[in-house]
Amino acid sequence: MKVGIPSNNPGGLDAGVSAHFGHCELFTAVEIEDNQVRSVWTIDNNGEHNCMIPVKKMADAGIEAVLIGGIGRRPLMEFQNCGIKVFVGAGGTVKDALQNYLDGGLMEATLQDVCRGGGHCH
Repeated sequence: MKVGIPSNNPGGLDAGVSAHFGHCELFTAVEIEDNQVRSVWTIDNNGEHNCMIPVKKMADAGIEAVLIGGIGRRPLMEFQNCGIKVFVGAGGTVKDALQNYLDGGLMEATLQDVCRGGGHCH
């Protein structure tokens, strides 16, 4: 399974999880097999805040699940349209978020979980 996490530079397992999908500097992508990390790489966000571009990048990279702190309605719906699951509640480092996900500690996002703007979502 390939998992994507919005991250702060420089990315990787020790990077901090970005609080909001659309404002992240990059995404850390992690391939997991049998609950073990098999590979780690980054996907550049190019400073984009058009949330549809990063969704496409994640889909093109084969990402199957995204672990986030917060996300808006449009990108959540687009992830769902692409068949990519979105889990809310990610925080700390990428490694922390990944472990929380593997332990079942993150919940799958619904439209009730989306950011409604104003910058006070998280």
